[in-house]
Amino acid sequence: MPKVKICGMTEKETIQTAIEHKVDYLGFVFYAKSPRNLTPDQARELTKNIPPHVKRVAVLVNAKDEFIEQIKDYFDCFQLHGHEDVKRIRELKQKFNKEIIKAIKVTDERSAKTYTQFEDEVDMLLFDSPAMENTAKFDWNILTKLKIKKPYLVAGSISIDNVDEVLKYNPYGIDVSAGLESNLGVKSKTKIIEFLDKVKA
Repeated sequence: MPKVKICGMTEKETIQTAIEHKVDYLGFVFYAKSPRNLTPDQARELTKNIPPHVKRVAVLVNAKDEFIEQIKDYFDCFQLHGHEDVKRIRELKQKFNKEIIKAIKVTDERSAKTYTQFEDEVDMLLFDSPAMENTAKFDWNILTKLKIKKPYLVAGSISIDNVDEVLKYNPYGIDVSAGLESNLGVKSKTKIIEFLDKVKA
């Protein structure tokens, strides 16, 4: 059964709904340009009472250590969406001792293959469209041309309408955000329930 990560959580109520319907990872965004951006105080409140079997993921974009220090205790994993190189990933692992998910921005097969430089350094990969949070998908067929050894998630405009298509490629898991929203940055309880019940059936 594929793992499911729901990203861009901003409300306790929808977090609880996702937990009740067997979500595996919950993502919390720290990126000023995002409508889902959180402060450290908000993150502290939102991540309270999340059970240990649900991984708490901090989504970071070229974050400085000073900021990470403020949020590190609330999270199990750091998801890196910026220009973090292998050296930076090693620094983060050594300093903070968290699982690392590295996002690979896919436009074509060549860009997808950049995962090879990170594979030995991270715990998981995430193949996403270059738009990050904007609604866009990449050609999932590219995944069939890669020899990926590490577990990986697939993101990019996934919703209940196309999830069956992406699951044909047998990823370790899928990462969904805007596809479960009723308004920009606001998750829908109904969409969360429908999506998780379908994928986890």
